[in-house]
Amino acid sequence: MQLPTSAVAAGEVRAVDIDRTEYVLWRGRDGRLRSVPRRCPHLDHDLAEGYVDGDKLVCPGHAWAFDGDGRAFKRNEFGRVDAKGTVETLLIRETDGTVDVELG
Repeated sequence: MQLPTSAVAAGEVRAVDIDRTEYVLWRGRDGRLRSVPRRCPHLDHDLAEGYVDGDKLVCPGHAWAFDGDGRAFKRNEFGRVDAKGTVETLLIRETDGTVDVELG
């Protein structure tokens, strides 16, 4: 799949379909485009309704967060970060105003 770089602005979450599988893309504060499957592995919440916090995507359900490199975690009310496993990510390449996205 190919998109213009402008298709996902900083802080925005966008749903995409790659080979009939749903993912979300988001651009963090650092400008890097990231991805995870559209459904949260915790309780199946739609991550397209999530929000970007810095460079992480946060699930709207129970605030699991995703770093875009495949790691999921939960930060508790005291600041402790608990690892919650890994998720699949897409291969993303940005060049000359174009984003190429494909299964990794």
